[in-house]
Amino acid sequence: CATLLAGGDALLERTWAASRIFRPAGALAGPGGIPLVVYAHGCAGLDDDLRDWAELLTAHGYAVIAPDHRARGGRPPACDTSPVYRPGDIDTLVARDAELRYALRQVRTLPWVRQPAVFLLGFDQGAVVAAAYTGPPFTGYIITGWTCTSPHPRGGLATALERPVLAIRWARDPRFADPAWNGDCGARLGGRPASRSLILDGAGHSTAGDERARRAVIDFLHANTPR
Repeated sequence: CATLLAGGDALLERTWAASRIFRPAGALAGPGGIPLVVYAHGCAGLDDDLRDWAELLTAHGYAVIAPDHRARGGRPPACDTSPVYRPGDIDTLVARDAELRYALRQVRTLPWVRQPAVFLLGFDQGAVVAAAYTGPPFTGYIITGWTCTSPHPRGGLATALERPVLAIRWARDPRFADPAWNGDCGARLGGRPASRSLILDGAGHSTAGDERARRAVIDFLHANTPR
């Protein structure tokens, strides 16, 4: 019923209907509701990065909803060790932006969600979309596995200036070996309040299994969740 109330395009609805939903064990929505993280997955889809973040977030009282871009159908994208997107992927990024806007509209119909506490977490290609998001704002933004640096459109950081951002990446990420991609979202934060960039010493792409990243995410959410 909530889905029908929000209405919308059929392809967008497919991605929402296929969402993975995780709620804290035994959580009952009180008068204030449950804080929520909307997860924007990477090129490879709903994989281990989602599982690891969902396990952590639900353990700390946050629900997670992860729309599935692949539910649109069509040919699966080629996900390799190249940069997280190419010029030919811009249409995909535009479509994924529309999916996030649709997901937020749907979230606004859910009575169990604490509406002032709806965050967006993006990984890999999903982080590109999250960093470039200019729609109705989320409470805060978590950008993982992305540098906010690209020689193509959709680089940079375009989130609402009054909302906090946490960016996390590895110092040596094989996706950003080319200097044209190897930047730091910290250089783009501007005056966004309570924002920071964390560059993890070491190599990797997903940050979900690193204790420093996990602690930073929980601290960020706790600091910015309205009570």
